[in-house]
Amino acid sequence: METELGFFLTAFVSLFALLDPIGVAPIFVFMTPANSAAEKKSMALRACLFVFCVLAFFAATGSVIFRFLGITMGAFRIAGGLILLKISLDMIEARVSPARHTLKEDEEGRLKEDVAIVPLGVPLLAGPGSISGVIVLMSRAPSILAQSLVFAAIGLNVLVAYSVLRHASRIGELLGETGQGVFIRIMGLLLAAISVEFILSGIQVYFGRGGS
Repeated sequence: METELGFFLTAFVSLFALLDPIGVAPIFVFMTPANSAAEKKSMALRACLFVFCVLAFFAATGSVIFRFLGITMGAFRIAGGLILLKISLDMIEARVSPARHTLKEDEEGRLKEDVAIVPLGVPLLAGPGSISGVIVLMSRAPSILAQSLVFAAIGLNVLVAYSVLRHASRIGELLGETGQGVFIRIMGLLLAAISVEFILSGIQVYFGRGGS
């Protein structure tokens, strides 16, 4: 059984890899070439607040929605783990995962005056992977305290994402393309390990408890 601290670290690392603020930062810069620093700060803040609301909503209601639809948590853990595994493999190869966003969406975002909600909030930060991630994490939480730690991990990741987006240009210059690529690959490797754990736990739940 995981300790609360171990569970929190798993939740934080997996969500950090899924939100991938380091990878999103250059896209944000690409989409806001004509915006002032104040406008970029405002967009980053609104995007992150929206991301927190979206992820917190699905963390709180995901299990209820699945019960209503007749989807078992075991099955969703397997499906969610497979989605995360696909994203992680793309990260290891330093590729843009179509499960997160597409190049067409990036180009459309460049033409928009305000990219805070779409595409920055959704799907760049709060995409299918991160939404699946919070639902699976909540299903694995062994206690009410652990469930509250999922929300804490969401909040902390959103704060980190906001800080990264606010200093996106500076971080890009500091890390360079090579540094960003190395960082994303490391996060992809960690996410791959976590996604396999999700899949294995889903198989255990599904077949061990009749799919419940």
